[in-house]
Amino acid sequence: MTAKMYIRVKADGFIYDYNEMLARNSLCEVITEQEAYPEREITEEVAERIKKTRAKKTGLDLATDMPAEQVYTNPDLSEEVGRDWPK
Repeated sequence: MTAKMYIRVKADGFIYDYNEMLARNSLCEVITEQEAYPEREITEEVAERIKKTRAKKTGLDLATDMPAEQVYTNPDLSEEVGRDWPK
C-alpha cells in the first residue's frame, strides 16, 4: 500500500496535497503523511500518558478572583474638573 504524500514548503513549512508541479519545485520537499501530520499517528502508550497528564491536578488555580485595583482620586483634580458643572 502506498502512503499518501504531501508537499512541504521549505521556507515556511506550509503543507499542501501532493502535486507534480510542486514536487519538482526546489523550494518544496515531498514528505509522507506521518511527517506532515504526526498527531494522527498517536500510539496507545502516548494516548495513555496524555490521559494521565490531563487527570493530574497541578494545584495552580488560574481562575482565582483577582482583587480589584484601588482607584485613587485626587480631590484637587476632581474639584477642578467639576468646576463648571451644574450643581
